[in-house]
Amino acid sequence: MMLPDPRPWPPADTPEQPLLALAQLSLAGNVSARAALRLELDDLLDANADGEVSALLRAAPSAACFRHLREMLAKLVNKPQRGETVIARLFALPLVIVAGAKQKTHVPDALPDIAAVSALLEQHGVLGAGRNFGLGNALCSVETLDCLPPSLLRQWTAQLRTGAAPLELSGSALEVAPGREQVYLRFVVGATVGPAHVPAVTETGANVGAWGMPLTKLLTQQLAQLGLEILPIPRPPVALYLAADAGREAQIELAFSLFLSNAVRQFRLAVGDPSVVLSAHRDSDGASELRVSLSSTLDESLLEGFRWPLYPSQVLSEIWNKINDLFNECRITDVQLLATVADDLNARGGRFWSVRDVTAAGRAH
Repeated sequence: MMLPDPRPWPPADTPEQPLLALAQLSLAGNVSARAALRLELDDLLDANADGEVSALLRAAPSAACFRHLREMLAKLVNKPQRGETVIARLFALPLVIVAGAKQKTHVPDALPDIAAVSALLEQHGVLGAGRNFGLGNALCSVETLDCLPPSLLRQWTAQLRTGAAPLELSGSALEVAPGREQVYLRFVVGATVGPAHVPAVTETGANVGAWGMPLTKLLTQQLAQLGLEILPIPRPPVALYLAADAGREAQIELAFSLFLSNAVRQFRLAVGDPSVVLSAHRDSDGASELRVSLSSTLDESLLEGFRWPLYPSQVLSEIWNKINDLFNECRITDVQLLATVADDLNARGGRFWSVRDVTAAGRAH
């Protein structure tokens, strides 16, 4: 099955962004183009030209091109100056937090014992062979990370290499609303300083299965409150410049998994297996998303939906594979796709499509 992409990508031959031509050639494996692109991006960071970097990313003609540029920038953020023998690497540990409470509950914006967290990560080899590292106790929001331009991150790495004090970011408290469990996202930010040949935390901590459960237990104990059910699920550490994108993807995936399991259970108790409609949309503000609608021909009043926002870094085929895997886990076989990008609202004025809506419009495949 092929999903239509609702994101309004710019044309690939945008003349005002010559670096995009280099990016496309680099993506295709052109070594000379990759080296030239690296030099151009390096110059932009040295010049603190964050506006030009943002414009370049906005003009990316595809998710693959966007990701390629972002990943190259993330590496350049850490690049030491010529002659320097150590490298500083900024990273973030995404925490996808499932929380529920019977009444509104405030979860503080910082971990009470970051030393215990650092000790656990060191014990499980997440921090690698290096011993010169720092971990902040703030629970940072995705909005905080989105506000960090790459030139500022480069300045921070330069300061860390010269022995400056670790960076400090403000945390954001969780306000857990009463009712059904919700999925929240926070980040623990850290840095390492050491020889360039030593593997980065993003490599040594990639196997989250080896240390994720002990860390979940520790964080659960630190964030526990009477009347609060909370499950902080760590994801693998990511370069700080890329962490917001990685965290959003993990949050959306877990939120969809919770939605689907709850909704399917409700349908099966009432009428049996639901029918699923998967559709792509773009609203009046240009925001793009996929929508998953569950309904039944046996009861028109049953209609549940999930909105999966799309960001420039996301590859549509990867999202479809994740969604389809969850359909298979839930043994959902009746899945229909709208063949083209759909309007924000359907004929009834709603945002989710029932199987009757699809049949009437003749739009599925």
